[in-house]
Amino acid sequence: MRKTVITLLALALTASVAFAGNLVNEPFTYADGNLTPNNPGLPALGPWATYSGSTGDVQIVSNYATGIMATSAFANDDAVPFTAQTTSVPTYACFRVYIPCFGETAPLGGYFAGLKDAGTSNMVARVYVLSQGTTGQWTFGISNTSTNSTYGATPWTTTLNCDTWYTLVIKYDPTTGTSTMWVDPVNEFSASVSNTRNDLSAIPASTFFLRQGSSSSFPSPGYPGTTVWNWRVDDLGVGTTFAEACYQAPVPVNSTTWGRVKTLYR
Repeated sequence: MRKTVITLLALALTASVAFAGNLVNEPFTYADGNLTPNNPGLPALGPWATYSGSTGDVQIVSNYATGIMATSAFANDDAVPFTAQTTSVPTYACFRVYIPCFGETAPLGGYFAGLKDAGTSNMVARVYVLSQGTTGQWTFGISNTSTNSTYGATPWTTTLNCDTWYTLVIKYDPTTGTSTMWVDPVNEFSASVSNTRNDLSAIPASTFFLRQGSSSSFPSPGYPGTTVWNWRVDDLGVGTTFAEACYQAPVPVNSTTWGRVKTLYR
């Protein structure tokens, strides 16, 4: 069940007005089937497009996006573009995630969402599922960019439950080489974890991506696992502040029924 915290600011907003810095507003209210080439909720610069992979697209099922983390490298990865940001300002993304239960063994470690530039390799604020021991326990994790023997992913502070919707907020700060993640926050002052890798050049964030897994996604060091898992993502917002990313205006789905509303903080 969704957890919704309605603030006075959210109550003051009308249904037809979004924050000026809201770059993407995506409720995934599409017919079941491939995510691409569906158009995203506005504002944004264009439709979802595949940036990697040759077959097996991210799927729309019951108004959410879903993908699989497996050992195959042939599953498509999709991204939605937004106005390119400079390397002197942060970018935020806010979305809901559901990890279906995957058994009693450790999940295959990998990242499935984040921010990137217009290319295919410069990815930041990468969101992972990470094993916690050898059983089915797991948690989310964040890395500022690619991982190696020196730079790993930073895990969330507690283990999490499968078959549960969580609200995640991520922030990429190019000025410090830091990516930050919140899980079910009330606001930006809620508990968070950060991962810094400032030995690489900053990038102008311009797309949000959804990724399906392969062996190249394993975080290093640590977090072994072999069990394949799926992800579900819904109610995506991207913005220039925490509040702008986590606000989503109502989306009409027909002449009499409004789509789901993601308030400022959920």
